[in-house]
Amino acid sequence: MSKFNKSIIKIIKEIGPAVAILLATIFISTFITEFTFTSGVRAIWLNIVRFFRLSLVLTLPLLLLPAVCSLLQGFFNSGDRNLVQVQTERNPNCHPMKSWVIRPIQGIGLAMLVATKLMDLLQVYTGSRISVDIIFPPREFNPWNFITATAVGLAISLLLSFLWSLDDLGIRLYNRKTKELKMIGRYLGVFLPILAGFYGIVSHFENYTQFVAAKYLSQMVIILYPPFVVFNVLYSHYLIKQEAVLLGRLRTAPGLVLVNRQNEDSTSKP
Repeated sequence: MSKFNKSIIKIIKEIGPAVAILLATIFISTFITEFTFTSGVRAIWLNIVRFFRLSLVLTLPLLLLPAVCSLLQGFFNSGDRNLVQVQTERNPNCHPMKSWVIRPIQGIGLAMLVATKLMDLLQVYTGSRISVDIIFPPREFNPWNFITATAVGLAISLLLSFLWSLDDLGIRLYNRKTKELKMIGRYLGVFLPILAGFYGIVSHFENYTQFVAAKYLSQMVIILYPPFVVFNVLYSHYLIKQEAVLLGRLRTAPGLVLVNRQNEDSTSKP
C-alpha cells in the first residue's frame, strides 16, 4: 500500500466520530423525526451538502495560514521580544481528546461567540431586538446567509489555526531583557470561545422555554461538530507537513538559538 493511501486511511479513521454523527443525524431526521432543522428525504442531501460546505469553508483557509504567520510575526518579533520554539512543548499530532472533544468545542464556542456579536451589531443598527432564529439554518437557500456564514467560517478558521499552530509547535514569546517565556494562544483559544460563546447564545433564547432552547442549542452543536472535527484533523496533517514553512514565516530560528543558549548558561552554573 502506498504512503498516500495509508495517509487517506489514517485521515478517515481520525474523522470517524464526525462521520458517525453525520450518519446518525441523517437517519434520525429522515426516518424518525425532524432533527437539525430538517426532516424527510430532503434531510439526506441537505445534511450532506451542509457538512461538505461547512468543512470546505473551514479547511480551505488553511492554505492562507503561512501568509497569516508572515503578517502577524512582526507584531511579536519586535523590540526585546522574539517568537521561539520550545521543542519539549511541541505536539502537532492528532490525539482523540484534542481532535474529537476539546478543539471542536472550541470552534463551536467561537462560532457562537461571533454569531452573538453579529446579532448585537444588527440590534444596534436596526434599533430593535433580533430573534435568535436568524442564526438557525435557513429552510431555503439564502445568498445573504451563505455569504455571512462563509465570511464567519473564514475568520474562525484563520484565527483558530493560527492559535493552534502556536500551541502545537511549541511557539512561545521570549523576552531577551527579562529572560521570560510566555504562552500566546493556549488559554485564549480554549476558555474564551467556550465560555463567552455558549453564554452569549443562551442569553438570546429568552423567548423560548428552557427545554426548547436546550433542544435548538444541542442541534446547532450537532450540525457544527462534524465539520470542526474534519477541520482539526486536516489542520493537524497540514501542520506536520508545513511545519518548516510556518516556522520560517514566524521567524523563530533566531529566538530558538537564544533560548538554547539561555538553557546552556543555566545548566553550566554550579
